[in-house]
Amino acid sequence: MNSSVVFVIDKNPIHNSLIKYHLNINRFSKVYTFQSWSECLYRMEKNLIPDYLITDYDVGEISGFDLLRKVQALSSSVRVIFFSSYDDPILAIRLLDSGAADYIVKTSRLDIGLSELIKNVTFLNKEELLIRKG
Repeated sequence: MNSSVVFVIDKNPIHNSLIKYHLNINRFSKVYTFQSWSECLYRMEKNLIPDYLITDYDVGEISGFDLLRKVQALSSSVRVIFFSSYDDPILAIRLLDSGAADYIVKTSRLDIGLSELIKNVTFLNKEELLIRKG
């Protein structure tokens, strides 16, 4: 099993469940889902720091940029991946330039976006394992 810790923040509980399910079947066993940034922040402040944070751009409480800055302030090692319905290339580029690991658009067919998300998280994880082996 994969030992990476993954946090998922999405206001939609169905999206949270689907992302967790797909991560689990792809051998990510430590997946925690949250419907708000404040729930996630609470866990991070209790010293459970994820390797990956998958989040919608709009989590309701703060902007994606503020969320990214707060995560980076807590731990620079967390790789933040935005999985959002905002199909805005300029927004995506700005987030990537600010330190996000990836920006994936949720399409009208969620399965396509989920497939891309899982593929990218798996790739980033394999890349990280290769760097650690070094």
